[in-house]
Amino acid sequence: MRVSDYMSASVITIEPEMEYRVAFDLMRHRNIHHLPVVRAGRIEGIVGERDLLLAGANFGPVNVPVGEIMKSPVICISERASLSSAARMLVEKRIGGLPVVNARKELVGIITETDIFKVMAGMVRPRRTAAPRGAKRTTKARKAVAPARKPAAKARKVASSRRRAATKK
Repeated sequence: MRVSDYMSASVITIEPEMEYRVAFDLMRHRNIHHLPVVRAGRIEGIVGERDLLLAGANFGPVNVPVGEIMKSPVICISERASLSSAARMLVEKRIGGLPVVNARKELVGIITETDIFKVMAGMVRPRRTAAPRGAKRTTKARKAVAPARKPAAKARKVASSRRRAATKK
């Protein structure tokens, strides 16, 4: 199981200049708990709901940019990494979400502890990912489906009609 199969691919990002209260409102309206902070396509940091709540307690109504609150450097994970390595990293680093990057270090998704809980609970299936460029497309052979069994009553009728036919001969 790869991270790319279970990550959230549509990531909402913010810029470091955004005011922390605006970022918090965005989180509440979108029902998310982590926002990667991006500038010119590069991840500069990440801010969590808890970080913004603490900022509210410390700064109050003062305009403070998210760039001063965000955690940096960001711990990221490759889209090709295993789901178990993502889970292990979340536990070891005591964080709730990991930005997912491709080979060129571009943000392609985010995986959170909630995503992993859902996988473990059997609540989500892997998303279908496109085959890499140049890869041969193959179709998987389908398993042969056993013929459906006849209901017991119908099977008894068939058996009794066969016995009658055999006794008549």
